Amino acid sequence: MALREDFYKKILPELKRELNLENDLRVPKPIKGIVQIGIGKLITQHPENKDKIIEDASYVLSIITGQKPKLVLARKSIAGLKLRKGMPVSLMVTLRKKRLLDFIERLLTYALPRAKDFKGVYENHLDKKGNLNLGLKESNIFPEAISDKIKYSFGLGINLVASGKTKEENIKLWSILGFPIKLKK
Repeated sequence: MALREDFYKKILPELKRELNLENDLRVPKPIKGIVQIGIGKLITQHPENKDKIIEDASYVLSIITGQKPKLVLARKSIAGLKLRKGMPVSLMVTLRKKRLLDFIERLLTYALPRAKDFKGVYENHLDKKGNLNLGLKESNIFPEAISDKIKYSFGLGINLVASGKTKEENIKLWSILGFPIKLKK
């Protein structure tokens, strides 16, 4: 993959120069990425197809990330949400190092340009540390997730965590990686 190779050869030295850092280890890097699919609402609407929903969501997430997802169960019951303790709520994957850089590259080159209403990363997509949080309405914007055997459509939640000490450092990292960041000035 191009990003994985370019990251250490081109992007890190450029970031080091722009942020005026002396030590290579101080330069911000992506630490981890959490990709999740919420299935709780689908399961409450179609309890008879619970196994098929979990199987489809697991297949989609494993195809997109290249890693087997973990099933997250509800810790307590919430009557207003029709949620019971032990009920499947979501599937999640934590990506690190090479797989994270590969996922970021596929997200930037294939998925985000295909997203219908995506106009860029705004200030409400960044937390107070500068970590990136994206919500995508459809998982089929990834070309590998398009399949006839998937019956349900799933949304994705993507959280990307960086190692920068300030919000500005992390924003600089995301913009150099290629995320279209649009901040108010």
